Amino acid sequence: MKLYSCRDLAAINDDWRGWQIKQGELVTPNGWTLTPDRIVTGNALLQISAENDREMKAAIIRTARMLKRLPTI
Repeated sequence: MKLYSCRDLAAINDDWRGWQIKQGELVTPNGWTLTPDRIVTGNALLQISAENDREMKAAIIRTARMLKRLPTI
């Protein structure tokens, strides 16, 4: 019922705590919005997994972790 009424994905299981669906987009706990095409694109990039893609993925993850540590305004 929570999933349908307030779009809180924690009703699925605890791994989804903080995730929500708002206006047709998946919202991460840190406020990033993901559209279906972004999710599919990200998954496709992970599936390709070429060497330079692995390096780029590592750089993206490092950057995301640094951004997460920034103070919110």
